[in-house]
Amino acid sequence: MKKVKFLLLAGILSLCGQAAFGHGGEEQRVSLEPDVSSMSAGAASYKFQLIDTDTNQLIGDNELAISHEKKLHLIIYDPSLKEFQHVHPEFDGKMWSADVQFAVDGDYWVWAQGELASDGTEFSSSTRLNISGGTSAWPSPPVLTDVRTGSSGTSAINLSQKKLIAGKMAMLDLTMSRTDGTTPQLTPYLGAFAHIIATPKDGDELIHVHPVSTGPAQGMIHAMFPTAGEYRLWVQFIDDGNLKTIPLSVEVF
Repeated sequence: MKKVKFLLLAGILSLCGQAAFGHGGEEQRVSLEPDVSSMSAGAASYKFQLIDTDTNQLIGDNELAISHEKKLHLIIYDPSLKEFQHVHPEFDGKMWSADVQFAVDGDYWVWAQGELASDGTEFSSSTRLNISGGTSAWPSPPVLTDVRTGSSGTSAINLSQKKLIAGKMAMLDLTMSRTDGTTPQLTPYLGAFAHIIATPKDGDELIHVHPVSTGPAQGMIHAMFPTAGEYRLWVQFIDDGNLKTIPLSVEVF
């Protein structure tokens, strides 16, 4: 069995290698300090610094451990939970930067996720970024229902229908297929069978889960949703060499 390490992060239980929880409204070990708080829609480079709040020191790439093949993961989504990006910043010696693309206006959530090399502390640090000059913002807050199937092109996924209870570990089957009846050709994405990023409808928490492969086109998800309510899930995996991002949603009781 895979060894699981337990630690407290922003007051929420985190399972290393299976799920990471962060809270946008609490003091965080690592502070994400952006170069700007607003940008125009279109392609851009998003720049920021990471500061260790214990030492007040700048965090560069040498201060981070590799986590799922990257030093840092940047997760971005809008309040409607329709717009989504998962990118990987690079460090130039002073600033982190990532290529981003925005088409829709909104006050986006931006999360940086990584692991400190010094003591193994996992962090999920957040800020907000206002985008203007694009198409009108989607209505928010979102209205989510329990939707456990989805597709992108011919790639399709299905999440098992087990009832989800707040604060209790859930084990869910994730099955990949194709709408044309052919067999999915799956390869690891960032060292994992798939990546699942979830947030409640207010966007204020982040859950990052890595399913364990249980068959040629099936995985098992171990995750705990801290509070009751509706959650958006983005499932990312590679089929036939192409990255797929499929949105689902679940209700937690």
